[in-house]
Amino acid sequence: MSTTNNHEPILSFKDVTFAYEPHVPATLKDVSFELPKDSFTVIVGPSGSGKSTILRLVTGLDKAQKGSVQNTARTRMIFQGGALLPWETTLNNVKVGFTGRKMSEAQKTHDAMAALTELGIDTLGDSYPRHLSGGQRQRVGIARALVSSPELLLLDEPFSALDIETSKRLSDEVLRIHSEQHITMLMVSHSVEDAVMLADRILVFKDGHIAEEIPVSLPRPRTITDPEVQAIIKHVQGTIPSSG
Repeated sequence: MSTTNNHEPILSFKDVTFAYEPHVPATLKDVSFELPKDSFTVIVGPSGSGKSTILRLVTGLDKAQKGSVQNTARTRMIFQGGALLPWETTLNNVKVGFTGRKMSEAQKTHDAMAALTELGIDTLGDSYPRHLSGGQRQRVGIARALVSSPELLLLDEPFSALDIETSKRLSDEVLRIHSEQHITMLMVSHSVEDAVMLADRILVFKDGHIAEEIPVSLPRPRTITDPEVQAIIKHVQGTIPSSG
């Protein structure tokens, strides 16, 4: 059961330092930030700056050597490419989201089909991942995450393997879910454009720490050609060091 309320952060990092091996440079160095409930935060930065490590710490896959990570929320992750089980149908892949919950098979099927219907892919319940497009696989991944009614949704480069039009449709879908279901979202992205179009705050990572925190107060949905959007995109791009 969640203990969050509208005044408490749903997730907090306090002075977090993490290294994958004892005698190598730290991937994260004294990182501190909080996620307010219902917020949409996007982390950007060059490869190796610590972005994906943040998600591993949130989910408990790794533990900080120094500092604390406090996560009070029911948390699920959407992976790049959907990360579906290739030997299972679309419907059964969504049912994976019920793991650990005491539910009848009939209820699981009902709720999984409802999630697929919400995402417009209910006709694909008997299809296998190899028969799905990239966008369809990602929608199945989203449905799998949503069936457990998460309070915090982690998105790991969710649009990076998709064409521009599919990416736009899915980002609109993510925004709709964020707005209608009041799910706090934390996304890692290499795309500054995606970050500015979606986020209400952007954290720019550099060499394992937060180099800049950029609020984005423009109303959503946003238009990529809007001069204010373009100005923020240019600003964020200017804060990201080259990974070369």
